Amino acid sequence: MRAATIDGMHPILASRPLVFLLAFLSFACLLGQFYGLWSMHFFGCWVLPPATALLIYIAYSAGGRPRMWIVEGAVAGVVAAIAYDLYRLPYVIAGTPLFKVFPKFGELLLGADSPRWAVQALGWAYHFSNGAALGIMFLALVWRPTPRVLFWGAILWALFVEGMLLLTPYTSFFGLTLDAWFVFLTASAHLVFGAALGAWCWFRGSRIAVA
Repeated sequence: MRAATIDGMHPILASRPLVFLLAFLSFACLLGQFYGLWSMHFFGCWVLPPATALLIYIAYSAGGRPRMWIVEGAVAGVVAAIAYDLYRLPYVIAGTPLFKVFPKFGELLLGADSPRWAVQALGWAYHFSNGAALGIMFLALVWRPTPRVLFWGAILWALFVEGMLLLTPYTSFFGLTLDAWFVFLTASAHLVFGAALGAWCWFRGSRIAVA
């Protein structure tokens, strides 16, 4: 990114790698908990808030492509996360505990298991934070945002992330059974996430392509 396009902001602050890294910290919060590097409570209190504030500052101050990656990516990611949850909802109603991780997220972030409203609110907020982060990371990766690249690239991105997630202690940590049924449900849900992310980016393609 040329310095002339970021209104005096240092080019590193508005660079693809930094925007990608700042968005990735939403996932790092959970990954560190898995591997005993830090607690989600600590990370959620002391790392995520300033990282999020910096993303907002970059989007507001830099404009152009950095703003597009952050704003358009966050909106696309939240839309995709809603589609992801709506796809899973019938399975949850039928008894599959796909939403059981959300209150656990909340407990880990809060550092306590009550009050329950705060646990649920924090857990769902973190879930949508991850959706927004995936959208930002995806657009920060896309060099040529043509409609075809946006749609199919988003699907590949979502499936790649799911594959990486299955290599972590995610299922054992949350007491989920890693069998063929679970793999089908989580892979198909991420396929829906990717399709929704790609479709939204395609719909917003004129803004994304010219930013």
